[in-house]
Amino acid sequence: MNRLLTSIIMCFAAIAAMAQNKADIEVSYSEISFYENGVERGNKYHLLANAGQSKFFNPRSEEIDSLTSTPEGLANFKKTQEAALQAMIAQGGIDVNKLPRKKETLYVVKSAADSTITVYDVIGTDEPVYYTEPYSEMVWKIGDSTKTILGYECIQAETDYHGRHWTAWFTPEIPIQDGPWKFHGLPGLILEVRTGEGRLGYIADGIENSDKEISGVYGADTYEKRDRKAILRAMRAMRDNPMGHLNAKGIKVEISPETLSKVSKGGDFIETDYR
Repeated sequence: MNRLLTSIIMCFAAIAAMAQNKADIEVSYSEISFYENGVERGNKYHLLANAGQSKFFNPRSEEIDSLTSTPEGLANFKKTQEAALQAMIAQGGIDVNKLPRKKETLYVVKSAADSTITVYDVIGTDEPVYYTEPYSEMVWKIGDSTKTILGYECIQAETDYHGRHWTAWFTPEIPIQDGPWKFHGLPGLILEVRTGEGRLGYIADGIENSDKEISGVYGADTYEKRDRKAILRAMRAMRDNPMGHLNAKGIKVEISPETLSKVSKGGDFIETDYR
């Protein structure tokens, strides 16, 4: 009888844990980000969130991470990349932008229970790193201005965070204190956030109810813990001299001048306090 009771308790505990990992909403965001030459990057991100946790990610990148999370999947993906590379060589050139690859390597995981934000990213092509910081670093001042986004009435709020001044629009109609990237802590879902000059930020372009699992980051155990500012400085060095970084690792590739210009003139990062 005791064994049966224990099994029942464990079953309910497992069900409760699974329920906590289920999202309540899924929000799609368009990134607002420009290269120095004025060309917009326009990447897409999704936020899976409930009242206690969330994950912000690029869906295509997560799909590739899922495919390559097993030795067999990784081998198949490398074969696909190699085939695409050989096809380009046969046509007389290599364009890295046309290779099957992740466009964005960023994941942001928030935990309300721990009051922490964990950021996963990759330096260059092969240095997965992460860092964790407390919720308390983001402090908001709520204003009086309002506007409508996707049919929801939103209220303006402002904050200074890691080198930039941000203006956000959140809706109390969706009482989840979350938003894109690391943004959080307002009494409602953040649907839009921009820097003062408007050249960086995120804007929601779709919201739907969801019961998807807020799963962990694939291969999270392969990421090395580093200091946030040290990661940003390493990424800056990589962006300023991408060919030097690749050559130092023995990687020989041909990158068009146009692509190299975009990489090296991508503007500064979303956080600028690392310098």
